[in-house]
This record gives sequence, C-alpha cells and structure tokens, in this order.
Amino acid sequence: MDDFTRLLDEGYDVQLIDGYLVIDDVPYVTAQKIVQRGRLVMPAALAGDELTTPPDHTTHFGGAEPCDADGRPLSKVINSAQHNEFLPGRSTDFYFSAKPPAGNYANYYDKVTTYVELLTRWALIIDPRSTARTYPVREVNADASPFVYRDSASSRAGITGLNTVFAGLKIAIVGLGGTGSHILDLVAKTPVAEIHLYDGDVFLNHNAFRAPGAADVSDLRGQPNKAEYWSAQYSRLKQGIFPHPVLFERDTVAEVADFDFVFLALDDGSDREGIVDALEGAGVSFIDVGMGVTDTGSGLTGLLRVSVSTAQRRVRIPSGGTAPDEYRRNIQISDLNALNAALAVVQWKRLLGFYADMASDAAVFAYPVSDNMITVLSP
Repeated sequence: MDDFTRLLDEGYDVQLIDGYLVIDDVPYVTAQKIVQRGRLVMPAALAGDELTTPPDHTTHFGGAEPCDADGRPLSKVINSAQHNEFLPGRSTDFYFSAKPPAGNYANYYDKVTTYVELLTRWALIIDPRSTARTYPVREVNADASPFVYRDSASSRAGITGLNTVFAGLKIAIVGLGGTGSHILDLVAKTPVAEIHLYDGDVFLNHNAFRAPGAADVSDLRGQPNKAEYWSAQYSRLKQGIFPHPVLFERDTVAEVADFDFVFLALDDGSDREGIVDALEGAGVSFIDVGMGVTDTGSGLTGLLRVSVSTAQRRVRIPSGGTAPDEYRRNIQISDLNALNAALAVVQWKRLLGFYADMASDAAVFAYPVSDNMITVLSP
C-alpha cells in the first residue's frame, strides 16, 4: 500500500495539491494553552502517481506558534517563523525541522505521523479527544489537473503559486518542425488548459534529428502527420493537446482568433506575411521565430530571431522567402532549434509575469551564433 493511501485509510486529512502533500486538521497547542487545528505542507516527491522517499526531513506549518501543554514554544521542532503561500489560500507560518536518527525519513507515512505526533501529544494533555484522524469526506475531481500525472517539479522549487498565470490559457503552435516541436516540449510542461498544434506536413527522418526526444523507427516508417505525431507524444504528459493536420494559412487565423497566444514557427515557404496580417487584424498576440544558417567555410554560423507582437505593441515581422539555405540542407542543428524555442518561450513567460521583466519595451531579439550574444534589435 502506498503512503498516501495508508494515510487516507487511517483517517488523516491529506491531499495532494499541485505537487504538495497537505495535511489539514492537525491539533496543536497555542501559547494561550488552547487546542487549535493547523496544517502541514511539504513538497511531494512522486514516482508516477505514488509518493516516494521525502527529499528532506523538514516541513512547513500553518497556524499560530505551536507550544507544549504549558504554553512554551516547541523550540526543538520550530526552525523559524516563516510565512509562505505555496498554494493559493493555504498559507504557512512556521518552518519545522525534526530530524530522525537516520537523517531523513524512509517514507512519507513516517514523516507525516511523526510531525503529527510531535504536535498532538501536547493537545491530548489538554483535550484527550484531540486527534488528526478525522476521516474527512471529499469529492475527487479527476479533471482538476491539466497533466496526466502530478507536477512535483514546481512544488520542490516552491513556485507553484506562480503557475496560476497559465490557468485556463489556450495556446496555438503553428509549425511543428525543429523549433516548433521544441516550443511544444516547453509549453507542454506548463499548466495551460489547451495546446492546439497546426502542421500539414509529415514527420520524416530529418525532422527527428532536430526535434526533442527520440523517435522510433516504426513511427518514421509510418510517415505520420507532424501535428498528430506530436500530439500523441505529449499527450502522455499533458491533457488538452489537439492536433490540426492542416496547412495554416491566412484563413485559418479565424480558428485561433479567441486563443490567448500563438507561436509561429513557419517554414520560409509559408505565407508568413498574410498570416501575420490576419493575426494582427484579429487582435491576437503572438511570437514569431526565425532561423537562418550559412556555411562560412570554417564552420556554420547563423542568426536566431524572436519577435514578440502583442495587441498593445506590434512589431515588424520579416516576410521570409522560399530560397533554400544551409538550414534546409543541414539537419544537425537541434541545439539551435532548442535555443530558438527556449528564447521564445521565455519571452512568453515574461509577458505573463512568470518571469520578472525589467525591459518590457524589448520586442525583437536576435542571437548571432558567431557573436555568441543575445541582442535586442528593436524596442
């Protein structure tokens, strides 16, 4: 039996919320020698959908300063007074450190029950009916998370609250080649509500060598549509991914007019100018990425570009062309695709407020490979 189920079965008020293990209704004693109820909050280390070994021996506590039956603070348990709100509406006020002889707890069951006992032992002296085993009844909402399995990365870093900026967003990614597939890889790891993928092309060997992950040879033999292939791959992680196996054109913009954001990762042969005009006419905010690679004779060089165009601030987007360059011939540039995608997603997250933005007027960024420097081309 896993730790979470065992705690539930024994009547503890435990929940897994956004990568945190939350234990509510824990009796403790205040400085006034009154029994109240508090909350333990700790990052949940997960293996799939089960709790694994805790990363450390500490936890956070929400409530007044916990004391013994005589109203003296539990100085051997309290590390510091520390207010945090890792989860909206579930603040904590103290940081606990009760290290077991082994240095860490073997499992979450031992960790939770130890901290509960350290608090409750004093409450029982004042009120013998004090218990954290309240057997609460709650409805389980299977659709509450946008992920197939729980995100424990954000909780380990203590940034789960920042993820609220992604809640409910509908995103479109147009073009699932090298850069577009890397954009998907990054966006799929945020809790947006929907990701719509547009690409009418097929996924072939050269695509596999500049895309994230490792495609199976059986997939390549089947020549799947790019949008459908990537939807299937990332639906293992993320719910709400919808493939659109079509060429994205000016008329297609009507489908994404009510989306929150669009990433354009178009081939040079696409009608970039017409698509951009239509997006701007519909008031849609978007990021357009571009990349060109040339051979200097002593190695490849090139330029990566990220153009950020919002409804409040439009920028000029290069129309592109159909002439081939080294990018279209040389497939060994997955690192540049990944960097171009990362620059685009970072700018999107800055717009949302996930990252601090100290240069909010910056809109077009370039990375010349040979110069090894990110440059702001226009404010």
